[in-house]
Amino acid sequence: MPSIRDVAREAGVSTATVSRAFSTPSLINVQTMERIRQAALSLDYQPSRLRAPKGQPPTAVVGSGARNAVGFQFFGSGPCDGLSSNSFYAPILQGAQEQASALGMYLLLHSTHREAFAQEVPRMVRDQVIGGLLLLGNVDAPIIATFAQHVPHVLLVDNREESGQFDCVLSDGFGGAYAAMKYLFELGHRDRIAFLMSEKGGPTVQDRLRGYLCALFENGVSPDPRRVLRTTHADRERLEQIAGLLQAPDRPTALLCANDYHAHIVLRVCRDLGIKVPGDLSLVGFDDIEYSSHCDPPLTTIRVDKEEMGRVAMRHLYSLIHPGEGNLPHSPERHELPVTLVVRDSCRPL
Repeated sequence: MPSIRDVAREAGVSTATVSRAFSTPSLINVQTMERIRQAALSLDYQPSRLRAPKGQPPTAVVGSGARNAVGFQFFGSGPCDGLSSNSFYAPILQGAQEQASALGMYLLLHSTHREAFAQEVPRMVRDQVIGGLLLLGNVDAPIIATFAQHVPHVLLVDNREESGQFDCVLSDGFGGAYAAMKYLFELGHRDRIAFLMSEKGGPTVQDRLRGYLCALFENGVSPDPRRVLRTTHADRERLEQIAGLLQAPDRPTALLCANDYHAHIVLRVCRDLGIKVPGDLSLVGFDDIEYSSHCDPPLTTIRVDKEEMGRVAMRHLYSLIHPGEGNLPHSPERHELPVTLVVRDSCRPL
């Protein structure tokens, strides 16, 4: 691992000058700052700390201040939903980290849950050490607006804001759900296909619901509100709701879930009730998290390239922070990544 001495030797300056470049860049002339910046990038050197000395404004980068650093903000659904254990968002972070490294950017991570956030922004935002922010998941408009007051560029990942004021990167939820339904129709399922989602499903989940409904309409099936199950976040109540759906006299022959997490819960309920998948129920998930290929039976699902979402989001945020010369005024863009159907063993012909 390169050291501060290596950077000093490469740039032709003292270690003290390199240290000042990280802590108080305003005291270093432009030419020296550029030499240090290039040396640090060529050696892939990262400072051991990002905090400036007491009394000085913090900075996270060499040379161009916040233009070389971005934030990655994750909101879990609750205290137990951490980023490291989240099978959907952890790969997005991995992709973003890889792309940030390739671009010579610093990526600062902050993770919390919605219940703990009360208009108190993270320090990396409050101290303005980042030039842009990747804001992940189902985040409400007031929270987005709070971050936008402090950061010049906020990019939403796996989310969109209905006003269209913010750039976003998300997967094709509508197309994925439509493809899943098309597959179920080809297997012979028709008017007893149900859809499972959380009662607080955000915009991306609503896209998946719309894909489900559109496929029904286009195949001449009138949607039945009883077949759209919106579950609570309380574990016991959610299990009871799913069990009620699966034990109804006209229970579904197939079930499309808004994500793989819900599909795994369905498998658990089916085992408890003695319902066979796919013998009695065909089951389709969405996202293709790692466990879905290892569960019993392996889950048919819609694959979202989560690492690529992180890479695309990082590249686009970089372009916002470092616009090319002669660029026209920017209008917020929506980047929607394609998805694919992965057929495994959880569905059968009717």
